Order: sequence, then structure tokens, then C-alpha cells
Amino acid sequence: MVRRRKRRAGRLWIIGAGLFAVCCALALALIVFRRARDVTVPLPAPAPTATQRSPSPQTPATSSRATPAPPASTHTRPVIPEGLVRARITNVVDGDTVDVLIDGSEERLRLIGIDTPETVRPDHPVECFGREASAFARELLNGQDVLLEDDPSQDNRDRFGRLLRYVWLPDGRLVNYEMIVQGYAFEYTYNRPYTYQAQFRAAQLAAREAQTGLWSPSTCDGERQPPERATPIPPATTAPPASLPVVTPPQTAAHSLPPSFNGCRPDPNSASAPNTPVAIVNIDKRAEEVTLRNVSDAPVNLDGWIMCSIRGNQTHTGIGGPLGPGETRVYRHAGDGTIWSNAESDPGALYDPEGRLVAYWPD
Repeated sequence: MVRRRKRRAGRLWIIGAGLFAVCCALALALIVFRRARDVTVPLPAPAPTATQRSPSPQTPATSSRATPAPPASTHTRPVIPEGLVRARITNVVDGDTVDVLIDGSEERLRLIGIDTPETVRPDHPVECFGREASAFARELLNGQDVLLEDDPSQDNRDRFGRLLRYVWLPDGRLVNYEMIVQGYAFEYTYNRPYTYQAQFRAAQLAAREAQTGLWSPSTCDGERQPPERATPIPPATTAPPASLPVVTPPQTAAHSLPPSFNGCRPDPNSASAPNTPVAIVNIDKRAEEVTLRNVSDAPVNLDGWIMCSIRGNQTHTGIGGPLGPGETRVYRHAGDGTIWSNAESDPGALYDPEGRLVAYWPD
């Protein structure tokens, strides 16, 4: 009996010792684990990416200007205002003129601040990139519901009765601006600056520098006439035709006169007109045509310039676009009816967009 109790006690002692040893081992393992967790092991530096690696001597670095940014990213785009009038485009006439339906009434509308190459003007050839400009306008506008914005700085309608508006697409893009920045239109200022003039001129500069659309040397190179129809620039030593008497510019700096435009009435500065950088070389009153020549050695953009018939206090429309150094071009009156007096003396005066007298034709 005693021997049996001793055996049982021995077994219990062995079991207890085994449990104690297991507990000690677990405690030791826990201590080691905690110490290992608190140790910070530095991670290897990540391998440089393709854009971070320094170029090897054998592989030249790629220039950051290899892919130029699109023109639109170089300046601020106009932001659509609130409270605009809704309309639907019913017809695209050309790149800068559309028909719209407003409250059930159809109106013809001229886009403010732009001028696209001609395609539909009677007795006038299709100008370079005109068809492309019209096609792009149709792509943007055909059947679209749009928002119209007027401009308090401009008239409500032009002299042809067309509404003058900015046209916004539902996605917030301004069509007038898109036509310029994509290289389908020239910036155009008529008489007075308009709300988005700064943005439109910046867009034109960006399109020109990127040689986009009509600014590309492979299309129009900024000219309104196709290269094969462009008026040749005569050499400096070639005398002009006898039928086109040149008004010799005096030694007066261009734009030396203050603004004096007064609605095509007689100008007190007529005798002091500098006749440079552009001179009036002929006015054919029967044909309603004015011939201008760039007498400077730099191109002149005639957009926004005003040609006046002084006797009738009327504007000879159709003046615009670039005129190259030494280039002579005929501008036919683009409006309705006649403005030049055939039987009476009718001087002509040419003003720049700031209203300064540039050239005078004493008939």
C-alpha cells in the first residue's frame, strides 16, 4: 500500500516537473520574440525607376521638350459663367456663323472674337483651311444644345442683323476659343476689345507657336490664301505697276498719331497720316475695291482694322487677315450695296484696331 502511494507520488512529481519545464520554455520564447519585434531592420533602398535612373554615357537622356504640351495648357481657358441662355444649333453656315433656335425662334449668329477663312462669301474664292474650319465647327456643333453668352462691350447684333454671342458646349468648352486654339480661326477684334480678348489672343499665339491647323507650314502657314494662289511678294527693287500709284510713306514713325477714329467722319489728322506700315495704293470706286500694301519688312495682321469711306461716313468691310512684307492685296467690299461715291470726291482712311489713323487716300 505504501509502495503504491510512493509510485503515484513519483509520477505526479515527474508530471509537475515536465509542466514546469514547458512553461519555462514558453516564457523564454515569448521574451525572445518581443525583443526581436522591437529591433528595426533597415530595408534596402528601392531600385530606381526608368524615369529616375541617370542616363548612362552610352544612352543620351531624352529631352523634356521632345513631346510639346498642347497649346491649351499654356494659358488660362475661359470658365463658363452662370445664367446663360439655352439654344439649339440648327445649321452650321461656316466656321464662325451658325443658325440657332432660341425659344422657338431661329436666329443667325456670329461668334464673337474669331474669324475663320471664307468658304461661302459670294464672288470670293474659298480661302485656305476654310473647309477644314467649317468641318470642325460642324463636328463641335451640329444638333447640339448650347448656352449663349452676350458681351456688354459689343453690340447685340452686327450690321447684317446677326446676333453676336459666345457659344458654350454642355461640357463647358467655349466654341469661339476652341476654334482659335485648335488652329481653325484667327482672333478677331472689331472696333472695341471684348471680354475674352486676352485669352483668345493667347490661344492664337499658342496655336501659331505649335504650328497647329492653319498655322502649319504644310497647310496655310497663317495665310488666308492657298500657297498656290498667294499674291507674290515683289522684289524690293521692282517698280510697282503704273495703275497702282504707291503713296510713299514719309519719315514718320508708325502709329505716331493719337487715336482719332470718329465714325468715318473727316479726320483732322489726314494730312499727317504716316502711310506705314500699310499704305492705300488704290481705291476702285466702281468695283468697290480697296488695294492695300504692306510697305514694312514685317507681317501685319489687319484683323480689327477699319477702312472708311469719308464722304458717306461708311465702313468698307472685308479688311482683315495677315498681310506679308511687301505684299499687295485687293479687298472687295463684303457688305450689301455700294459705299463709294463714283461721281464725287470720296477720300479713304485706314485705322488700326486702336483707332489710330494709319493711311489716307486723298481722292
